[in-house]
Amino acid sequence: MLEPLRKLLLAGLGTVDLTEEKLKSVFDDLVARGEVSEKEARELVSGWAKRAGEQRTKIQQQVDDAVRRALERMGVSQRAEVEKLESRVADLERRVPRGPDAG
Repeated sequence: MLEPLRKLLLAGLGTVDLTEEKLKSVFDDLVARGEVSEKEARELVSGWAKRAGEQRTKIQQQVDDAVRRALERMGVSQRAEVEKLESRVADLERRVPRGPDAG
């Protein structure tokens, strides 16, 4: 279940990166033809990249939330919960005297 979500996220982020490369290429072409100034092109690409980064962060958060909810529904414990229980078990093992049958 997690692998398809991971692939979907990577595909989305790859598309954003590919689009940014294409956008730069288009603006480089426009600059070369004199249709926009280099400064305007840089500002437009920079603005788009900033918005794309914000979208990337938003998508990552949504995927993280969806995975967390799915794991909760399946009853999968989080690492922190397991570590806390391991610590408690180790503490109890130190307190309980070992009998002759114990390893």
